Amino acid sequence: MTDSTDPWFKRYRWLQMLGTGGMGVIYLAEDSAAGNSSCVVKQLNSKYADPEERSEAVRLFKREASLLKSLNHPGVVRFFDSYSTEDGKHYLVMDYVRGSSLESVINDFGAFNDDDTVKVGIQICEVLEYLHDQEPPIIYRDLKPSNLMLTPEGQIVFIDFGIARTFMPKESATRVVTAGYSPPEQYFGKPETRSDLYALGATIGHLLTGVRPKPLTASQPSQHRANVHPNLDMLVKQLTSHSPEDRPATARHVRHTLYRIYQEMHAEFEIPDEVFLQRSNSTKEEQYISQKIMKSGMAAAASALRQEQDNERKRQSASVNSGKASFDRLRAFGSRDPNPSSARNPKISASQKSSAQRQRTGSQRNSSQSNQRISAGDDQQASRPQMKSVRDLKPERKGFLAKILSWFKR
Repeated sequence: MTDSTDPWFKRYRWLQMLGTGGMGVIYLAEDSAAGNSSCVVKQLNSKYADPEERSEAVRLFKREASLLKSLNHPGVVRFFDSYSTEDGKHYLVMDYVRGSSLESVINDFGAFNDDDTVKVGIQICEVLEYLHDQEPPIIYRDLKPSNLMLTPEGQIVFIDFGIARTFMPKESATRVVTAGYSPPEQYFGKPETRSDLYALGATIGHLLTGVRPKPLTASQPSQHRANVHPNLDMLVKQLTSHSPEDRPATARHVRHTLYRIYQEMHAEFEIPDEVFLQRSNSTKEEQYISQKIMKSGMAAAASALRQEQDNERKRQSASVNSGKASFDRLRAFGSRDPNPSSARNPKISASQKSSAQRQRTGSQRNSSQSNQRISAGDDQQASRPQMKSVRDLKPERKGFLAKILSWFKR
């Protein structure tokens, strides 16, 4: 595979083949220019009998390199080198993402529970928001569990951008599809940002049930798992609607919906303020419903916290080490937050929640005021970054993915 006379190949030491795909072969390597750090070298498949097919593969391969150069997000694999030889061989060099794909996790451990699925879904939405907010928007076009890595730290990372493209409304795209995850419009070469939302719904449905989605069919997890959360089941069905117009408008809308579903699972969770900030594309009815959900959640939090205190006293007598919640590593991972300027609401006690709620005189939030609350056991008011990422979610139940993350460490 290497040419000893070419200086570029002296920089990288190939260790082993990691896998093969439709467009190329993936190798684990070491970068001598970066202290022999691990990296991934992707080589374009050279076995194309049809010249036009090879030409299209080279075009997509080079486009992937160009696209990755422009992206900077913790949920997107980092690109740092590319190379083409005189005899027509093409290479990409990217970060080595440690961990396992979500598809492997499903195969090894079975379906995800609702709690962990929501947290993974929120992370996926964060990356889709970043891609769709580019100018012009970037459509990923190949969202599925095998292209999403779960790292030992609990980070979800998109690893394959071979068919991602910028959105050109009047231009037909290359017809590249993955049965079960690609929406109808992608089969006709006309994907848009909501096409990624269809694939998101199919992926969430796969996580919840362990069953691969059927092609061009709306997913409904409750048909395979009776105890799935009703609103999560409804969201997946909406995301996989045949028509893009019947799906949520943006990944941001989906993320906000997942926040609300998460609060229904954990009453003590406070929905981030950004959900309630007035936007030009949000209706008064949506704002009223959001605020009503937030208020009812805070009212329920006091009772939930009292119950949790009683449960904690019982747990202490049984085991000191049983308190780690699901996705504990994921919640602790915040140093690479793509939006460090956002603010997080500190957790407050049940009595302080009740007092703070009584002081609210209206349902409309004032976005011009900084959001400050008194932290439990602290006399001073302090502003903190508002929760932006799923890594800030704090459930009180142990999920099976916490075991998976510890398994990565073996």
